[in-house]
Amino acid sequence: MAELTEPTESTESTEATELTGLVADVLQVPAAEVTDDTGPATTAAWTSLRHVQIVARVEQTFGVKLTAREVRGCRSVAALRGVLAEKREAP
Repeated sequence: MAELTEPTESTESTEATELTGLVADVLQVPAAEVTDDTGPATTAAWTSLRHVQIVARVEQTFGVKLTAREVRGCRSVAALRGVLAEKREAP
């Protein structure tokens, strides 16, 4: 049976880059404009429909399932990053 290893800084960096690209793609903005603060309060393109699209893409891309509470709480890229980190640490 293979041992699970802790994610490396490189893995986390790749995940962060992938998340930024994913959000930029859904919002149809350049990736350079996506920061941890990007969310519906700071970005007009982040509408309720786009929020659902972002969540669906995150679940598909990272192989996770977000709860309704997590979906409501993911109101920024930083919050999405936090949820992904929690999912990675979960048993």
